[in-house]
Amino acid sequence: MVTTDIFTWFFIIYCLVYNLFLTISALLLRRSSNLASGSNGGHDSPNENLPVITIMIPALNEGQVLQNTVQALLRQPYVGRLEILIIDDASQDDTRQIASELCQADERIYLLARELPHARLGKAEALNSGMYHLLDRFPERNSKRWVIGVFDADGRPVEIDLVQRVGESFLDSKVAAVQCGVRIANRHHWLPRMQDIEFATFCYIAQCVRDKTTGAVALGGNGQFVRASTLLALAREHGHVWTPGNLTEDLELSIRIHETGGVIRFLDRHVEQEGVESLRALLRQRHRWAWGTLQVFMNYIMSRRLLRANIPWLRKFDLHYYLSFWIVPVAVLFTFGLFALAQWGVLGVQNSFPLPLLIANSFSFFPLIFLGLREIKTPWYQMPLAIILVTLYTYHWVPLLLLAWTNILFQRRPQWAKTARQYS
Repeated sequence: MVTTDIFTWFFIIYCLVYNLFLTISALLLRRSSNLASGSNGGHDSPNENLPVITIMIPALNEGQVLQNTVQALLRQPYVGRLEILIIDDASQDDTRQIASELCQADERIYLLARELPHARLGKAEALNSGMYHLLDRFPERNSKRWVIGVFDADGRPVEIDLVQRVGESFLDSKVAAVQCGVRIANRHHWLPRMQDIEFATFCYIAQCVRDKTTGAVALGGNGQFVRASTLLALAREHGHVWTPGNLTEDLELSIRIHETGGVIRFLDRHVEQEGVESLRALLRQRHRWAWGTLQVFMNYIMSRRLLRANIPWLRKFDLHYYLSFWIVPVAVLFTFGLFALAQWGVLGVQNSFPLPLLIANSFSFFPLIFLGLREIKTPWYQMPLAIILVTLYTYHWVPLLLLAWTNILFQRRPQWAKTARQYS
């Protein structure tokens, strides 16, 4: 007879308790109309105080989407100076030609044309080259009043005041970085719809709560902004800004900013990006994310590097939880295996916890999904089916994390897998 009590305790501590913390915190913050930061916190924002914002767009074969993205950014009515650096990573389509035409049409747009064999080495390498290009171009610029943003080539700001609010956020000298929320543009298709709910639930709600409680906000690939002085300090310490070879360079950068005691804020503004519409493309993208997350886990959790960091204990605890969450899908798979063996009569399984607690434990993330669905204004009659579909959808992480672990254990070389675009 095998007892599963240890797994129940694990899920109580790792899932039920934390999901309750996120849900209750989100409800309390919503009641106080303070779920996410959407203002400058009372700072005045005269022109001379707002930072220069330079948005880098790494582009590899992005001719289909690049022009619309740049134009959407230029329509942002920023009181300060807004610039855009397009990093062409040796594209084979018309990306470079489009970027050149955009540069000729507007002096705020710059182009960095990378060539093989130094190009196509991953997003981190492209961003590093873009950062050094900007430093060479503006050697006298005040790095404390200069903000570097990162947008994917399909990233479009949703709110018209996104850039303005970002600039105002950096009027607080303690803020090292700001992350915006993410929406999926083609959410009228079912698979992108699942991705949109995923971002609204497990990203938006969690980031809002962390912003107001533990401070453990993480940067994402789209809509991230970092103070240039922070990036320069990291470059001096590590020899680079974004770590080459890391498949989730945004997450890894977040941890290094937290290590230095930097404050990352989450802003209640959104960037739309294209969601993948085929299961194959989704698995390819999420495999890269899973592999990159495990890279960060090995470098910062297993090495105890984050544990030794001089940061507030609550933030440190939350970051450990966030980076260790991969354990949950593996534990779920193991319990499914025990259940299957029990059904086949191979072994006996028992659990001493009452059934209502086991049920509550299994569905402890339902309130978060509900809050996420409310956030994206899902009609009430669609919520039951949406909750069921998203629950089933999340299980794709189980095999992908196992595959990512085999890559880590066999020390396979990370390969950057670019997500192809379908829309303009």
